Amino acid sequence: MNKILENALNRKSIKALILDLDGVVTQTAKLHANAWKHMFDDYLLQRGKQDKKEYEPLSIPLDYRQYIDGIPRYDGVRNFLKTRSISLPEGSPQDEPGKETVAGLGNLKNQYFLELVKQGGAEVYTDTISWLEQQRRLGRQTAIISASKNCQAILRGAGIENLFDVRVDGVVAEELGLKGKPDPAIFLEAARKLRVLPQQAAIFEDALAGVKAGKAGNFALVVGVNRGNAANTLLHNGADLVISNFTDNRMETTIHRTEAQELPSALENNLLKEKLNGKQPAVFLDYDGCLTPIVKDPDQAILSDEMRNVLRQLADVCKVAIVSGRDRQNVKQLVQLDNVYFAGSHGFDISGPGGMHTEPGGASAALPALDASAKVLREKLQSIKGTLVERKRYAIAVHYRNVADENVEQVKQITEEVIAQHPELKKGLGKMVIELKPNLDWHKGKAVLWLMEALELNEQVTMPLYIGDDITDEDAFATLQDRGITILVGEHDEKTAATYRLKDVDEVKQFLDQLLHTLTYHG
Repeated sequence: MNKILENALNRKSIKALILDLDGVVTQTAKLHANAWKHMFDDYLLQRGKQDKKEYEPLSIPLDYRQYIDGIPRYDGVRNFLKTRSISLPEGSPQDEPGKETVAGLGNLKNQYFLELVKQGGAEVYTDTISWLEQQRRLGRQTAIISASKNCQAILRGAGIENLFDVRVDGVVAEELGLKGKPDPAIFLEAARKLRVLPQQAAIFEDALAGVKAGKAGNFALVVGVNRGNAANTLLHNGADLVISNFTDNRMETTIHRTEAQELPSALENNLLKEKLNGKQPAVFLDYDGCLTPIVKDPDQAILSDEMRNVLRQLADVCKVAIVSGRDRQNVKQLVQLDNVYFAGSHGFDISGPGGMHTEPGGASAALPALDASAKVLREKLQSIKGTLVERKRYAIAVHYRNVADENVEQVKQITEEVIAQHPELKKGLGKMVIELKPNLDWHKGKAVLWLMEALELNEQVTMPLYIGDDITDEDAFATLQDRGITILVGEHDEKTAATYRLKDVDEVKQFLDQLLHTLTYHG
C-alpha cells in the first residue's frame, strides 16, 4: 500500500475515486501515441507534396503530450493541425477514415489504434489493479473516465470492467454534449453518477489536460500519476501530489498552496533565527516587483542606492543571486554589482563573479522560433495601442499593462495563436504579461538548484532563501518549499507555494536589513 497516498485520501475523507483510463489503469497511452504519429506523419508527408513544403513530423514528447494527450479525438486533430498552420473542414463522424477532414483524420487514427490493440491487446498496470481491488474492499466507489470511445471494449478485453461502478467515456460525453478536458465536465458527470460531491472525490490523471480539469472542477484531491518523466510538469499544472506507483511509497514532492493573505509576515520576530538555525543563507531574489516597484516602462525600474547598498553588503557575507525573467545583461546593468550572481531569462542564462558564465537550460534550440515569433507579434500587435513586445535572448514578453481593457483579450488571443504555431515554445504568465519561452523543463526553481550545486552550497549547512513577487516565481517557491525559506512579495492572481509574505519593496528592504544585521552581528 502507498501509505502517503492512503493518508492523503483519509485526511480528505475521500469517498470516491475517479481514474483516467490511458496511462493510469491501462497501458494504451503508447498505442494511442503511436497511432497518432502514424496517421499524422503520413498525412503531413502527403500534404507537404501538395503544398510544396516540408511539414515537421509529430513529436511524441512535444506535440502529443501538449496538444493531444487526454483530449477528445477531433479536438486533438484540430489542436495539432493548428501548430502546422493547417485548417481542414470539420466533416462528420461518418467520414471515411483518411478523408481530408478533421473527422476523417480522427477516424483514421482510431482505425490504426484498434489495429494495434488487436495485435497486442491492452496491458493493465498491475499496481493500479491491486490497489483498486483493495480500495473497493475499503468501501470506496470507483469510476473510470476516458476521452476514448473504445473505453468499454478495452475494459472488457482486459477483464477489469467489474472494477468500476461508473464509466464516463467518449461515447457518454457525445451523448450528453460534455466538453472535453481540460474542461471538468467529464469528471463532474462521473461524480454525479457516483452521487458524491467533487469535494468528496479524488482524481487520478497522467495527462496535463486531466490534471487541469481536476483542479477546475474543485475536486478534493488531484493525484498526478507519473509513468514517465513528467512529475514536475504535473505538479506545476496543479496536481496536489504525484505518485509513480500505487502500491509502494515512491512519491514526488507534495506542493502546498495557499492564499497570499493567509501567509505570516517574514518580518515576524525570530523568523530568521528559528529558520536558519545556524545555517548560512543563500539569497535568491527576483528583480521587478521585489527589488524595485513594478512600473509601466520596464526601462524605468531603477534600483535605489539604498537597495543596492544592502545587496552589496549582503553579498559580502553570503551568496546572493538575482533570478529574473529579464535578460541577464539587462538586469546586471540595472543592479551594477560585481559580487552578485545573475540568472537571466528565467534561469537559462547565468553568470557570476570570477568570469562565471553558462547557459544550463539548453534553450539555444528555440532561438529560431523566438526570432520568427517576435517578428510576427510586432506586426500583428503594432496597431493595438499600449502593447509592448519585449524581445529577450530566451523569451518574448508581451506586456499589456497599458492596453485598454476592451483590447486585452485580442492581445491574448493573437499571442496564443503565435505560440500554437511553434511547438518549440510554451506560454508563461506574469503580472499583465504573457511570455513565450522555450518549451523545456527548466524554470527559476531548477536554476536555483543548479546554482546551489555549482557553488557547492551543501544543504546541510546552507539554507536557500528565495524572495519573489510573480507567478513565474512559483516554480522556485514550489522547488524550495520543504528545503528553504520562500517569501512572496505582495500577491498575484493564484494561490502560492510560498511560506511567508512581505507587503512591498519597502518591506523587502526592511527584511534584507534584518538579515544583514543577523549575519553581521550574530553570524
